[in-house]
Order: sequence, then C-alpha cells, then structure tokens
Amino acid sequence: MFATVRQVTGYVEELAPPSLALSGDPVGLQLGDPGAAVRRVLVALELDRAVLEEAIAKDAGLVVTHHPLLFEPLRAVDESEPLSALAAAAIRHRIAVYSAHTNLDIAPRGVNYVLAERLGLAEKGRQVLKVTGHEQLLKLVLFVPAGHEDRLLENLAAAGAGRSDRYSRSSFQVSGTGTFEPLQGSNPFIGRPGQLEKVAETRMETILPASRRRAVIRALLEAHPYEEPAYDLYPLSREGEPRGLGLIGTLKSPQTLSLVAERCRKELGQAMVRCWAPPGQKFSRVALCGGSGGSLIGDAVAGGAELFISGDFRHHDLEKARAHGLGLIDAGHSGTELPVLDHLVNHLRDSLRGAGLKTGVERAAAAPPEWLFM
Repeated sequence: MFATVRQVTGYVEELAPPSLALSGDPVGLQLGDPGAAVRRVLVALELDRAVLEEAIAKDAGLVVTHHPLLFEPLRAVDESEPLSALAAAAIRHRIAVYSAHTNLDIAPRGVNYVLAERLGLAEKGRQVLKVTGHEQLLKLVLFVPAGHEDRLLENLAAAGAGRSDRYSRSSFQVSGTGTFEPLQGSNPFIGRPGQLEKVAETRMETILPASRRRAVIRALLEAHPYEEPAYDLYPLSREGEPRGLGLIGTLKSPQTLSLVAERCRKELGQAMVRCWAPPGQKFSRVALCGGSGGSLIGDAVAGGAELFISGDFRHHDLEKARAHGLGLIDAGHSGTELPVLDHLVNHLRDSLRGAGLKTGVERAAAAPPEWLFM
C-alpha cells in the first residue's frame, strides 16, 4: 500500500512540528490533495523547474521542500508569470507540494542540528542561539494490566516519552483495579463478552514533548495488550526545552580559521567559503545558523561566540562582527541548509518502512542554482 500525502506530511511534522514555525511563515501543504496516494516522494531545498521536471519523470506525487513555493498568496494564476506557471504545472501533473521552513530550522533535530553534527560542534553543552519559544509538554496517563508495564514503558521511551537530557524511561506507577464488560463483537485480551471483569491494573504517568505526540500514541497502541486502551493526555503549563534559531556550542578542540573553513567546504560541498577573523586566532566557542544568519550576530556575541558560521552575510554584518571581534564564515545560504535534506529523506524512509508503506523517498538530484565566481 502507498502512503497518502497526509500520511507522509504527518511524518514530516513529527520531525518539524508546524507549531515551531515563526509567525507568518507559510509552512504546510501548499498544493495538492491530502488524500492522494503517492508512489514516490522527492525532497528538495525548493521547487523550481528542474525539480518539477524530475518529479514528473520519476512519477513523484509529492515534493517536500524547505523553502516554500508560495510566500504570499497568488492573486492570479497567470502562466506568463514564472511562479504561476510553475504552480499550474505542478497542479496539472497532480504533484503536491509541502514545505517545512522555519519549523525545520527550529526543530531540535532539524537544519541546525544536522549542521552542528557535520561541523563537529560537541553535542554536550549546545544551546539555542536565539530562543523563540519553548517546547509544549504533555502528561500521558494510561492504564495497563499488571505485568505489562515494562514493555509498554520501553516502547514509550523509544518514541520520546519520559526522556530528558540525563534520564530515560521516567514514569510514575500505582496499582489499582480496572473494570470493563466486553460487548458482543469484541475481542478482549482478558475476559469474555457479556461478563463484568475486574482486573489488576497499573496507572502509568509520563511526560512527553507535544511534538512527539503522534509517535508516542502510535507506540502505545502497538505495545498495549488491550483492544481499546484507556489513556488521557493533559497539557502542562510548565515550559519544556527552549526552541529557536541557530545553535551555539564548542568544538571538540580549538581550531584555526583555515581548518574550520576547510571542514565547511568539505562537509557542505562548497567550492569556496568567505571568511573573516583576527589573524592567528583559534576558535573554540562557535555559533551557527543555517540559511541567512546576519540578524543573529548580536546573539552570537552575547553568547560568547568567537566564530559564527552561516550564510548571506552583508557588508554591514561584517562591520558589526569586526567591531566585536567575532569571526565569520559565510558558507552560503544553500550550503548550510542542504545537509538537512538527507536527514529528512532517512526520517521519511524509516517512518514509511515502519508503517509497512511502499512509498519511495529520495533526494532530488536537481541542485539549487549557485553563484559563479569569476
């Protein structure tokens, strides 16, 4: 069975919940039928003519992009205009388009996480560079027959419940008695239809990030022995982990500008990068942000960064950084975002395979346009 557009985009949203997006950012399904089945999914930085032609040739019914196709509503679909023509062609070929933009930037395992992994920023001690909000927390309360607690707790933890930076499988459990009467047509794990049952059960409580809700409930239903498990979800006023733009942390060992720049070129597949830093300096505390990070220079300085890696730095960004002694590496807007595409492809493949769905996923071969340096 092939997945629907809605199912695939649901898995994207497990990685990058739309609630994380900055206000006004047009994330989500931009073109297409959510209920349509898709044989293949293409993952691309953005939809352009080359990606669309690749999707048509490969019979891909869905293109998942980072950059939205439509930043503003179209007032008319006039195909003499390139954007309208692109949207109309996608619709004619029944190709849906879904975009995860700033929600994928801000997601804890999104653009900046992948960039930090590629560039060797130590995971311990990483912090959000500019906090835009906090993870919403939920409390899950469920009831399970005595003796099945450990297996259920293991599955819930694997899906993201009861976990923090230093602990896993955290829960509270108390024993009690559950009652139910199976009705005709039921297939009870315990008891017989038409007879009231009283069962020794355990009430389990655990906390989870709201972004893991779908995955945790799916894990609960898969591991619970009951045909119709009883469970409740409660929103908590307590704030979860901070979420926001960019990351700041430390390199595993101090590095010169040339060594960091070479790693950027190699890991991000860039022919060249632009750099500025005081001569002879070595760097340990590094900030980074995929895409355009010039607006975060002040945050990098406030966080004690010695070097900031991002893209699209302007002349005035350089002047501001120089005034504070902050080194800069401009590895390009696309260069700092492209690594997340493979991560997203692997996430979708694993999710679809785990659900027994046959829809294929691949990264688009068509690359975004690059500046030529002459």
